[in-house]
Amino acid sequence: MNESIIYEQPVAENIRNILKCEYLYEKYKASLAQENIWGIKSCVATLLETSDFLIRINIKIELLKELEKNIIYTKKLIDNDKISLEKYDNYHSKLKHSIQILNDIKSNPSKSVIDNDFLMQIKSKIYIPAGDNFFDMPSYLNFLTSNKSYILKNIENWYSPFIPLFKSSKLILDIRRLSEFNTFTSNKSFFQTKIDQNIKVDLVRIRLLSNLNIYPDVSVNRQNLNIIFKETYGVNRLSKAIDENINFDLSLSSIS
Repeated sequence: MNESIIYEQPVAENIRNILKCEYLYEKYKASLAQENIWGIKSCVATLLETSDFLIRINIKIELLKELEKNIIYTKKLIDNDKISLEKYDNYHSKLKHSIQILNDIKSNPSKSVIDNDFLMQIKSKIYIPAGDNFFDMPSYLNFLTSNKSYILKNIENWYSPFIPLFKSSKLILDIRRLSEFNTFTSNKSFFQTKIDQNIKVDLVRIRLLSNLNIYPDVSVNRQNLNIIFKETYGVNRLSKAIDENINFDLSLSSIS
């Protein structure tokens, strides 16, 4: 079976924020899995990035609204035989649990980072090129060379306020991604379609074979979807529109 790449483009701002949460969660897990100093440094940098992102938005409210909508949506799916009863029960249980956990959050999780002097010291250096070096931050090197279990315990504690937000984001997107793909063909590099006004599409997904060296440049709003398929060339990876038709799979995700 040929491997493929799925390109995702959010239409709604709340889905954009939820995708960013998922991205940060995956980045955190990948950094932690490295199990070395550089992985831990990346993990801390991602924590500070997460804190900066979430301090500016009320992601809790956005997630709660989406979780409630997904309870209704999954009920429609089971009523129309789109998912199995087992899968429905699993999603329903996770949605209810996520709502309960989020409702228990009383303050912005970023506050736990802002109130941590050690993390704020790192943040003051991290956006300076090579600013988080070891000679300017001996306390950071001391931490990074500590006992492994001690380091991981601290990392776990620092991330714990964010984990419910990460997991809720992942759950919402898992349900969004149940939307089916349909195959289309471009007109050389270009594809355009009208979006049904009765359907509130909030996530566009495009699937291409990974060996094609082709990617979609997507422009989308509530009414129209435009895609220009491009390829890269040369050592500087310049881009140009392709000059032949291409088959691709398209999913327009909506829970309305």
